[in-house]
Amino acid sequence: MSSSISSQNEDATLHCPSCSEEKFRIVPMVGKNGERFVKINCHNCGEHLLFQAPEIQEILTHTTNTQKNWETEQIKSLQQEWKEWLKWKQRHLNKPVSRKPILTKYAQWFLAFLLLASAIFFILDRWHLLYPLVENPVVRQQKIIQYTEALLEIPCFPSILKVKIRTVPIHYTRERPVHQNWIQYGETGVYWGEEHIKIHRSNFWFFGWAKKTQLVNTLVHELRHRSNPELGHNPKFKELVENDTQCALEYMN
Repeated sequence: MSSSISSQNEDATLHCPSCSEEKFRIVPMVGKNGERFVKINCHNCGEHLLFQAPEIQEILTHTTNTQKNWETEQIKSLQQEWKEWLKWKQRHLNKPVSRKPILTKYAQWFLAFLLLASAIFFILDRWHLLYPLVENPVVRQQKIIQYTEALLEIPCFPSILKVKIRTVPIHYTRERPVHQNWIQYGETGVYWGEEHIKIHRSNFWFFGWAKKTQLVNTLVHELRHRSNPELGHNPKFKELVENDTQCALEYMN
């Protein structure tokens, strides 16, 4: 039903604290243990209030208030309660949209993402130190062969290095790629009476994925050692390795 809520002398009239409407839809309700409740819905904005309806006759019997005074005080009390309820909803349920800058607003999520990405990168980049359960030497050896065959097809790749690719065995090794406090990517030397080049697991990601730039650099580095052992690691050697690696990567990309 729809009506207004006023005292008999209309000196107190309930109105919606949101839009000041005085017409409401009143819904009587009964609780589990027989309690009586009333739900008031504003016709204009839909704002509502639920309150327990006291037993009027019982209250008037035990107090000195007249029915007129009781109605006025009850309406004023409901009005105050409704205002406080609306303020609470506006403060806690209808939070205003934050106007903070995007970086400030999402700073904690950005920091969490950065820390997670750093942790994942560290784990992947150092996976070879953890002796992963999933490591297929045959697949990794095939990947090395694919890269060496690709180097043979590069026009700008030095012929002296191509000769070493054809004549020096290049093997994937599961040896620990750590020497003292630094990581080894490859080794070259005379093993078992003949020249060999060893490629360590540090040139691969987990599950056999090759670190393309690193693997190419390792192959060029070790091939140059076998081609020009007299250079050692002097500046001329580093310059040649850098130029040959750049040539290979530009062609392979």
